[in-house]
Amino acid sequence: MSTPAIGRSRARAEARLKVTGGARYAYEQPLDGIAYGWIVGSTVARGTITTIDADPARAAPGVIAVLTHENAPRLRPHVDPELEALQSPEIAFRGQPVALVVAETLEDAREAARLVEVTYDAQDHHVTLRDDDPRLYEPDGLGGGSPTSSFQGKPEAAWSAAPVAIEVTYRTPAEHNNPMEPHATTAVWDDGTLTLHDSTQGPATTRDAIAPLLGLDEDAVRIRNEHVGGGFGSKGTPRINAVLAAQAAKVVGRPVKLAVTRQQLFDLTGYRTPTIQTLRLGAERDGRLVSIGHHAIGQTAATPGFLEPTTMPTRVLYAAPHRRSSQQVAALDVPSPSWFRAPGRCPGTFALETAMDELAVACGLDPIELRVRNEPEVDPETGVRFSSRGLVACLREGAERFGWADRDPRPSVRPRRRTP
Repeated sequence: MSTPAIGRSRARAEARLKVTGGARYAYEQPLDGIAYGWIVGSTVARGTITTIDADPARAAPGVIAVLTHENAPRLRPHVDPELEALQSPEIAFRGQPVALVVAETLEDAREAARLVEVTYDAQDHHVTLRDDDPRLYEPDGLGGGSPTSSFQGKPEAAWSAAPVAIEVTYRTPAEHNNPMEPHATTAVWDDGTLTLHDSTQGPATTRDAIAPLLGLDEDAVRIRNEHVGGGFGSKGTPRINAVLAAQAAKVVGRPVKLAVTRQQLFDLTGYRTPTIQTLRLGAERDGRLVSIGHHAIGQTAATPGFLEPTTMPTRVLYAAPHRRSSQQVAALDVPSPSWFRAPGRCPGTFALETAMDELAVACGLDPIELRVRNEPEVDPETGVRFSSRGLVACLREGAERFGWADRDPRPSVRPRRRTP
């Protein structure tokens, strides 16, 4: 058995194709008879389409078809309503597709899309996350079997009685994936079988979603993704471009290419929810935690979708006899959030670790020493002993490598550069 070549350079199998421009992505498939799609998005955040006049677009040069909720192929209901493309006049968020123009060239499709005239019965919309929103509710679990709330001991009483206690609130903004390669699909029908050249990180997941939407058996849908130009999680689940491309190709009887524009990526391909997080940390004067409280608020779509498991890091990182973590979401008139690198752990860890830094200042302790003193011997939630855990070793090694001991200890002061 050969020893793994750790630290040795290895050539990527696709490297030459990529650096020479030979790699073909979802939108670049060389097929005969290609037509091009362009999405028309809603200009209101909530309401109902009252009229949609696509005749000027249909009369434009090069246009083959214009799909709207009035003539698009019917889809089966799906657990993710955002995939039910062009099925209803109801608008759930700004940018929701209301029409798809299909033309001989991309330029023809883009120009004709400007001619689609849509009027709306716009309704009051709510798109801003607030901690006093009456629509806040506690969801049913954080995914993976984890409960929404976790409670041990008497966290409120322990925090109130702690010699050192802090309460802090942090807000994090929405973050958008926006990979270098936009979400794109080339759809081809052949005798009842659908092939999607799709920019996806989850071909099986995409097939499993698209097939029932279109009323097809899974073996009648083939997903191909030779290369993926970035995703950060946003291409791990199917997106509406794949559905629209499949619908359009069915209608026009030709292969159809459809790419989400850079602007439309902000509406149609997921994002990390903004958060409002409040932490209450109570400690003895030596910095040992007696109470940890973490409450997080995020947003989801009016039709609930993905939930960012923001409080999960707090349940495992530090020991304390009294603990509470809880989470709420507000159902807003926005697209559903989705996967974005380290879901939950990124904003949740930011809030927890920033609060720990503030506690270190309040206790007059070195921030690393504070963390070492609160290193758990077992999983704080379950009491199960860790098979391995190297956080303290990482802290010590990192501190040594970049000269932590020589820094200016005042918060927000840049460390002095170590002399070689």
